Amino acid sequence: MRRLSQIIEEGLAHFRIGYDGHSLSQICTYVESLEEWNRRMNLVGLKETQAIVQELIYDAFFLFTCVGDRVRILDLGSGAGILAVPMAVLGRDKAVFSVDKSLKKVQFQRHARRLLGLKNLSIFHSRSEDLEPLGVDIVMAKAFGAASEAIRKGARHLREGGSILLVRGKSEEPKKEEGFASPEMREYRLPKSNKEYRLFVYKKVP
Repeated sequence: MRRLSQIIEEGLAHFRIGYDGHSLSQICTYVESLEEWNRRMNLVGLKETQAIVQELIYDAFFLFTCVGDRVRILDLGSGAGILAVPMAVLGRDKAVFSVDKSLKKVQFQRHARRLLGLKNLSIFHSRSEDLEPLGVDIVMAKAFGAASEAIRKGARHLREGGSILLVRGKSEEPKKEEGFASPEMREYRLPKSNKEYRLFVYKKVP
């Protein structure tokens, strides 16, 4: 198999994301640690390094390009930190919040935060509805369940004018939600993959 760093660099280059050697090394370390923990407990369904990077980490890269200059980001139902950890690595100026109800996945995320020294990543073992509102600019969720549920649970943490980004399957259609402008839908594919995805973008309005 090609070197892990090369596969990661291909994704960063595809999405035109600037990075340095330290960021690349951190993402490599995160993937290696995820693989190690995944052999002992089921954190993600994919087992092969290349698949983990190309189907999971590349998705985090895509969402990073959608965040822009927004600085407070919540990963809702964050699992093993597939979105939150790369977001914190690449966005050193951003405050990234991660919440998940699975203790084993939160324990792995906390291990990754210590390992990588990510002071800008805050991790909560909780249900999102039990947290005090976080006042974020962006809420993002992947594989969270029903879109309406993700919006309902994410909305209380969102500042006015902020957006909810939902990764959905290719056949799902966005629906209008109370308190949000008409949703925007972006169709995309990840490099090296034939899978089609849709990103729903909901902007909070007064």
